Amino acid sequence: MYEKNQLMGISRAIAAVRDRIEAVAGSHHPVLILGERGTGKNLCAAAIHAAGKRRGRPMVFIDCAALPGTLLESTLFGHERGAFTGAVNRVTGRLEEADGTSLFLDEIGLLSLESQGRLLRFLEEGKIRRIGGKIDMKVETRIIAATNRNLQQAAAEREFLIDLFDRLDVLRINMPPLRERPEDIPILIESFLTRLPDGQRPVLSDSALQRLTEYSFPGNARELRNLCRRLETFFPGEMVTDRDIAQLLM
Repeated sequence: MYEKNQLMGISRAIAAVRDRIEAVAGSHHPVLILGERGTGKNLCAAAIHAAGKRRGRPMVFIDCAALPGTLLESTLFGHERGAFTGAVNRVTGRLEEADGTSLFLDEIGLLSLESQGRLLRFLEEGKIRRIGGKIDMKVETRIIAATNRNLQQAAAEREFLIDLFDRLDVLRINMPPLRERPEDIPILIESFLTRLPDGQRPVLSDSALQRLTEYSFPGNARELRNLCRRLETFFPGEMVTDRDIAQLLM
């Protein structure tokens, strides 16, 4: 799920992220991770958890983009038997499951307004109630949230609760896009290809490497990782030219 090498690099930008992770890891306050797609926001969340006081238990994870609204709400808060059609058993939600550890909410900007309201209440009171339930439960869960969406703009458009944004935006980490850290590209390439035996590892010419450091990488480190997979597939043990790179980037 997480690739350690995405936080590697010598740039000031990624060094600042590592420093920020170290600074916030020991806190219990929510963390909001912002950045474009493919910048390693999930890796950042994992690093925060691994460096913090809750590392003795696994971090709980929800991809808010992967579940429809009703299922997402049930997954997050749990539900009682008979709470809705098909609820034949009581289900523990991820917030409850993460009591004493961290809950990572990826793509939190896609939460429904109703779920946002429930999450806001938890952040204000530290209590949750399963869907269809009548009892409030106290849980001690640290929220780490991430999004590539502008939540302030979403709040202005009434698609995100401004009060929830304020509660989440206590400790913020901005993940830099790869185009702002081109000096890290050779290090990342080496890391992505290092698992290959020497005889099967593609070798990039100086011109090929130069082309990559000048490329904007809209998909960021994820796009670079995928490019390296293409390199190992199409150029095993071969010299890669700038023309080859141009073809792979088309």
